[in-house]
Amino acid sequence: MKIGNQSGADAPTEQNWDLYRFFLAVARAGSIAGASTELRESPATVGRKIRELETALSATVFDRGVSGVKLTSCGSQILPHAEQLERGVMTISDTIFNDNGQTKGTVKVTAPGGLGQILLAPRLKELHDLYPFVRVQLTLSTRRLNLLNREADIAVRIGAPDQERLIGKKLCQIGFGIYASREYLQELAPFRTVDDLTGHNIIAATGSLAHTKQSVEFGRISDRCNVALATDNIHAQMEAVKSGLGLAAFPRYLGDAQNDLVELLPGILQSKDDLWILMHPDLRDIARIRLVSDFISETCKHALFPDKAPARANA
Repeated sequence: MKIGNQSGADAPTEQNWDLYRFFLAVARAGSIAGASTELRESPATVGRKIRELETALSATVFDRGVSGVKLTSCGSQILPHAEQLERGVMTISDTIFNDNGQTKGTVKVTAPGGLGQILLAPRLKELHDLYPFVRVQLTLSTRRLNLLNREADIAVRIGAPDQERLIGKKLCQIGFGIYASREYLQELAPFRTVDDLTGHNIIAATGSLAHTKQSVEFGRISDRCNVALATDNIHAQMEAVKSGLGLAAFPRYLGDAQNDLVELLPGILQSKDDLWILMHPDLRDIARIRLVSDFISETCKHALFPDKAPARANA
């Protein structure tokens, strides 16, 4: 297929970056509505920009369907070139900011909810004081955002990376424990062995939370307990435990941060998991990405007391 405008209008290479910015957003979101949310533009504006690009190219870049859009053959050919253009724009922007002596721009960070709330959010004022023109967009989601599709710039994740093209650094290992509220433990004898868990209430995990290492191991040793509540949300688990409803297993960085909780049978949960910081390889040389990544790395390392020094690695 020949890609070009047969009417003598501007050639595709002369189109401004704005049209390709909309193209990339739709390609990554898989829908006009998704791109509209990401770009903070109306769906009508997104659709108009895509039509403008298709007119300029004299080609269709998306097949529209009820469930969303898919790249056409032409769109698939354009995609890597649009991504290259995006990298160039980011590099130019980054260079300008450095020349002015100030790093500036938005960095999208995704992290597990508990870790982001307990460790990252309280420290972001320090980052802001150092770099007041860098804006962090922090997403605490149970869904793993796709870094290759640029849903986020940086990801802090528990567990091994699942996308080979990402680059990253293992920050440390995290451990897990069983926790109860001081209120729940009032007038109870000390817990000395696993058998002492028998008959107690637990806050069980469902959904994706049930597949976490702490939930799997705790599930094996709490089979003679009463399930007082089951939930797929770790924050709901935490609030239920703090209310005195029962026991649950949490990452230590989350459980130890609660003054009204006590860890039971320390060391009984043997599982550990690796904490990683990851990014798209194209972003490694962008100054604002580097500084936010370094800040998060140091924050996590100092807060979690790693079992061993982190080692750089390709993810």
